[in-house]
Amino acid sequence: MEQLDSILEGINNREEKSWKQLYAICYKNLCVYAENIINNQEDARDIIQELFINIWYAETRFPTSLELLGYLYKSTRRNSLIFIRNKRYREKILRQIRDEEKNLNDFLQKVICSDVYTLLYTRITQLPPMQRKIIELSITGLSGKEIANTLGISVNTVKVQKSRGIKYLRKYLKNE
Repeated sequence: MEQLDSILEGINNREEKSWKQLYAICYKNLCVYAENIINNQEDARDIIQELFINIWYAETRFPTSLELLGYLYKSTRRNSLIFIRNKRYREKILRQIRDEEKNLNDFLQKVICSDVYTLLYTRITQLPPMQRKIIELSITGLSGKEIANTLGISVNTVKVQKSRGIKYLRKYLKNE
């Protein structure tokens, strides 16, 4: 406290030498205090640096060294709490941005899938009737044997027609 008393007049008169002494006397303790509040050493240092800069430019005068110390510690606490609040707010915004990007990606993926399905079904309708029916039944999950039984044709015919239909679809979908 005596150290501060001896430099208080210089601090109030903005003498650089006195401010350097104030910094040397108080910086580490204020950093520890801020770090205990925000749990981050680098950010605590930044808060204290900003505090000293703001006090310098504010041209605040201190009648006693006790008022100066009180001001430093109260400001450190306030600025640390503001830092925590702002950090939470930034994190919330970043989460919202990530969620919006995910939603946009999901939406775009659905649009693309929808376009692909539309294109696929458009091409399926252009297949000859037997190939179209076989492809449609295949899409529903029926096996070659089940399709053959449903349509009353041989399994080999199902394989050949399905193969031709897929070949046609690949050819035309590849170009689109």
